[in-house]
Amino acid sequence: MKKAIRYSITVCLFSWTMFAVAHWGFGIGADTPTGLMVFSAVYMFFPLITALVLQAIDKEKFNHTGLVNFRVSWVWVVAWLLPVVMVFLCIPINGLFPGVELQYNSEQLINQYHVPEEQQEMVREQLGNMPSYLMLISVVFSGLLAGITVNAIAAFGEEYGWRNYLVGALRELKFWKAALFIGIVWGIWHFPLILMGHNYPNEPYWGVLLMVMMCILLGIVELYFVLKSKSMIVAAILHGTINAVSGTTIYFTLGGNDFLNGMAGLSGFIVMVVTILCIWIYDKYISKDDILSMTLGEAIGR
Repeated sequence: MKKAIRYSITVCLFSWTMFAVAHWGFGIGADTPTGLMVFSAVYMFFPLITALVLQAIDKEKFNHTGLVNFRVSWVWVVAWLLPVVMVFLCIPINGLFPGVELQYNSEQLINQYHVPEEQQEMVREQLGNMPSYLMLISVVFSGLLAGITVNAIAAFGEEYGWRNYLVGALRELKFWKAALFIGIVWGIWHFPLILMGHNYPNEPYWGVLLMVMMCILLGIVELYFVLKSKSMIVAAILHGTINAVSGTTIYFTLGGNDFLNGMAGLSGFIVMVVTILCIWIYDKYISKDDILSMTLGEAIGR
């Protein structure tokens, strides 16, 4: 546990320091969305860097947990496709809340990708001529492609820390306690980006708490897939894909707010709770692996 606490404090202090340098030294903030987006991608590699430095200090092998492996199995496919299913469930659930309409919203797409003002009218016309179902297919397929390529590489930077290094450091803890610890650290680690408008642009302060809740729920799902497959690469794929496709929700909803909308809001939380319940039923009654009742060490060594 001491090792996990040392890593958690170190990665947060290092990452927050680098953010402070970028923000106050180079002017990267909410008013520079492109710069913030680029830095956010760089920020994802700080957990990896921190883990590698601590491993070098402790003279540990790179893959001391055995979880950095590329043995492909059906679990990888499920982890790759699951984010799409979760997003598709999130959209109609979002539509159940008062003041939210399910409608194709091209303006959200323009804002999401920070289209220059002089090009917005042209893009608006092009999107208006594109059927909504074709837009949905395009977003999903491009998201799936990104999820196993560039997004997975970026997510590996985080997941090496959260679902590899910390899993090794917490191997004596039961699944649920370990998942809670990792999720809280993962969520808190995001806080400078959240305050700058990432994920919750209209509610940055409450967004810090919402992000912790999201990371706990999503972290449970990711941790299960890692232990099931005995590979942290699965977490990178799931993480990368959900980053790529989760924005789909805002293209098809009007109204609502940061508390309700999308995978990072209440709609997504409901979907993730249902997903966790399905995982529990599968683990206990179908596969009978009972991973959720084991320590992390037992699950890795089974």
